[in-house]
Amino acid sequence: KQWYQRRVAITAGIAAANPIGGRYDPSLTFAENVDLTEPILSRFDVLCVVRDTVDPVIDERMARFVTGSHMRHHPANASHPTEDQDTVSGPKPVPQTLLKKYIMYARTTVLPKLHYVDQDKIAALYAELRRESMATGSIPITVRHIESMIRLAEAHARLHLRDHVREDDINIAIRIMLESFIDTQKFSVMKNMRHTFAKYLSYKKDNNELLMFILKQLAKDQVVYSRSRFGDDLQNVEIPVDELEEKARQINIHNLQPFYESDLFIQNRFIHDKKEKSTDCDSALIPLL
Repeated sequence: KQWYQRRVAITAGIAAANPIGGRYDPSLTFAENVDLTEPILSRFDVLCVVRDTVDPVIDERMARFVTGSHMRHHPANASHPTEDQDTVSGPKPVPQTLLKKYIMYARTTVLPKLHYVDQDKIAALYAELRRESMATGSIPITVRHIESMIRLAEAHARLHLRDHVREDDINIAIRIMLESFIDTQKFSVMKNMRHTFAKYLSYKKDNNELLMFILKQLAKDQVVYSRSRFGDDLQNVEIPVDELEEKARQINIHNLQPFYESDLFIQNRFIHDKKEKSTDCDSALIPLL
């Protein structure tokens, strides 16, 4: 019996489920989409919703990646490897062999200890999650989710080869748990929930990713308004910089110049017009609803 309990503690389970009808319906709860009972869902530490959303920039990048992968791995090109035209500047990917050795070393030799935990923070978050779960009728939050946060914190510490779980490990675990919880909500309550838990969700998150998300939302709003008001799509979308900066200040980001000069901004085909104090992009290259 003792051996069996030990095996359960070191074993991870991964499962995948297709939504009913073949497409995820954001107007329904996660449980209604996958037709799984709540007791089963509560046993998973993290739930990831993979949505097939239309994003012309990402779709184009995906198409280039797939075709480029086939070209690189074709037998005729084995002796003449081709360069990936969509390669961007930044850290190079870790070779798979080295990554495998790193993971095996961390799993077998690093066993982080949990000495100090901010119990007040976890208790307040747990109570707030329970309240939101009951109010929205979503996946019930149980004590298992506290245990999940502890396991995620230990995994994050192990990833960094640390012997002890630190506060930032706990904060990252809380962020992962919240993102998982919010992604399983109905679309009608998802936005309010992100606002409620904003202080947890923004922990150590790349500011450029946050700003890009806000910028795309502003661009979407303009496209949707043009469709409903005039019945056609805009050729160009112009977003006042003041509007973007106001949104950024709400999440404590005050300097947007690094964002305008980032690879992420350029890859998504946005242009910063300093004279007009606006941000332009081709309407065909922004995510459409």
